[in-house]
Amino acid sequence: MSDDSSEWAKPTPLGYGSASEAAHFVAAPLLAGACIAMVGVLGSDGDKFRWPGPAMLLLTMAFVVLIASVQYGFHARRHFYSPADLDAWYPPGARRPAEESLRAAQRHDIGEWQRMTRRGSTAYNMGIVLLGAGVTLVLAPPEGASLGHAVCRWTAATVTAVGSLAELEWILRGERVRRALDQVARSAGAGGEPDA
Repeated sequence: MSDDSSEWAKPTPLGYGSASEAAHFVAAPLLAGACIAMVGVLGSDGDKFRWPGPAMLLLTMAFVVLIASVQYGFHARRHFYSPADLDAWYPPGARRPAEESLRAAQRHDIGEWQRMTRRGSTAYNMGIVLLGAGVTLVLAPPEGASLGHAVCRWTAATVTAVGSLAELEWILRGERVRRALDQVARSAGAGGEPDA
């Protein structure tokens, strides 16, 4: 984000606002509901699973951080608005605060939105990883499963574990890239995004 007080602040990348809303207000609640549903199944039919207790713990943790993602997204959303929104709220001919104060307030609010959205994204990403880990444990076959059943369930558990580890690696790589870009922007005098 530029420090130039004559400019409106913009999200980086420009489509990040829509993407974060989809994650925090659509995907996270659906995934949180799936976590609770699986915890209910594990609680009532735990004898049909190899590790119901650890799976319930991971799924409950996933539920909590996915709900945190929703909460961060909700609280961040109040800080996300555009110059077009301001024009709609203060139409031509209406009393309007000074343009410089509107720009300063909008730049401050975009910074707050970025900070809270980043925390919500971290919670969402960790929820995905914890959900994958919990599902991996759910898929492990119970003791005494037939060979064919055990092979299928171990294969499914392995696929889920590999996918969860790939997601974790994707998250960590993205965080390293973001921090490197922020550092470059700060050293170039562009200000960068505020740290979480």
